Amino acid sequence: MDSRTVLAILGYILAVFFPIVGLIYGLVLYFVKGDDEYIKKHAKYMIIIAVIMLIIDIIIVATFGLTFFFFGTTA
Repeated sequence: MDSRTVLAILGYILAVFFPIVGLIYGLVLYFVKGDDEYIKKHAKYMIIIAVIMLIIDIIIVATFGLTFFFFGTTA
């Protein structure tokens, strides 16, 4: 496995599990290693996935926050 593949896999893992870190990682890859089309393409996808995951995380946190605000804790 070459280094480009490792960079892409690492970026996707970060984008899914740690969206803010994945977003920063994707932006750094896009602007620093943008001369390589393979890296540039995958960095763009990492940024998109990180933004989508960040939006999903915000919606989930807001939903649970409103649920506890209106209904209280169950314990």
